[in-house]
Amino acid sequence: MGLLKDFLRIDADRRSALATVRQEAQSHRLRIDELGAEARRKRDEIGMLEEELRRLAEDVARTEELLLDLEARREAHDRDTHERKVDAVRSGLAHDRADGYRIAEEFRQLRSGFEGERARLLAEADTGRMMDNFFQIEAFLKDTGTPIPDAARKALMKERQDLMARIGPLVAPPPAPDGVFKATVVYSTLEEGEPTAVVAVGLPDEAEPSGPHDLAALLLYGSYASVVEKIGPGVPRPRRADGVVVYEQPAGSRPADEVALDLFLAVEDGLRKAAAAAGVPCELTGVFLEPEIASAVFPRGDARGI
Repeated sequence: MGLLKDFLRIDADRRSALATVRQEAQSHRLRIDELGAEARRKRDEIGMLEEELRRLAEDVARTEELLLDLEARREAHDRDTHERKVDAVRSGLAHDRADGYRIAEEFRQLRSGFEGERARLLAEADTGRMMDNFFQIEAFLKDTGTPIPDAARKALMKERQDLMARIGPLVAPPPAPDGVFKATVVYSTLEEGEPTAVVAVGLPDEAEPSGPHDLAALLLYGSYASVVEKIGPGVPRPRRADGVVVYEQPAGSRPADEVALDLFLAVEDGLRKAAAAAGVPCELTGVFLEPEIASAVFPRGDARGI
């Protein structure tokens, strides 16, 4: 009996242990299934993230290509803009030079004819008498203290007009061209190497030899005289570059843009005064150029000047 009881007890323990093992195995299977499902879900999420990353990488690549294309277009646009500005400055100065040549030719013809007529009149015998009569009539008409009857005033005005028609070049101011001398005075700085101020204007070439009828020479030397007066005798003489008169002045210890402005104002003032002294209407326009445009249009020149 004792052996049977032990056997039954051992069998019951074995069955209980087996049931426990089976239950634990079932629990592990369920856990394995849960982990497998979690792993598949994670793989799906990773796959979605990888797809999203792939799309983002494609978007980044497209954006980089677009940026490179925009950068290339910007550089091409900058080059085109630079070339257009350079061409505009050169064509503007060339136009001023051509238009100035037309005004200078008209000025020369008018003054030459005027001087020739004056010389002819001075050679005539009765010119002195007519001039005396003219100035006496002028003084009489301007004398406010002596009343003049209307009939006498009309007669004097008629005689004055007749004398003016005969000796006009001797008593009237020299004639001036109908046109207006128009020019653009550009100023800037050259930054390559030593900072230098630069001012340029399109003027026609002076005649060889130049004289009192040479408007280009009057304007050129009038502007240079103004520069010497306002800035000092040490300023370099102007030079010609492709028909354009160019002033250059090293900046030294001063800011180059300030030196350029002072040089521009001196040149502009000299041109205005020279044109006014010649009796030629003058319109000047000042334009500041970017240094890179100025460097392309006005490369550094010979310091000897003209």
